[in-house]
Amino acid sequence: MSRLLKKKPDSEKKRKKIDSENSADSEAGSAKNSISKAAVVASPMKAKQDKNLPEIQTGDSNFIQKAIDFLTEVKVELKKVTWPTRKQITGTTIVVIIFVFVVAAFLGLFDFGLAKLVQVVLT
Repeated sequence: MSRLLKKKPDSEKKRKKIDSENSADSEAGSAKNSISKAAVVASPMKAKQDKNLPEIQTGDSNFIQKAIDFLTEVKVELKKVTWPTRKQITGTTIVVIIFVFVVAAFLGLFDFGLAKLVQVVLT
């Protein structure tokens, strides 16, 4: 699974760096980073043009992109699957059907025995 994890885009790395600098500098009273963060929030179009500022996405497009990424990863994983042959499927299906009949017979006999026991106790 770790092979499928994508490398984070530079914009996310920069966003984390800016956020960590803002939290560290806010305690010291630095206004420089808080101005740059306010500028990013105020003008998302400028943020896309400026390569130093992180890209801001709306919730819907982010959700759609995540869904597309997920489906792409699913497709890659399904290509790695070793699918069973028809002979293997037939064999395991027969084993499952036989097992179901054995368990059904056991439960039927157990139920019949308990029903007779309750009938003897109540009469």
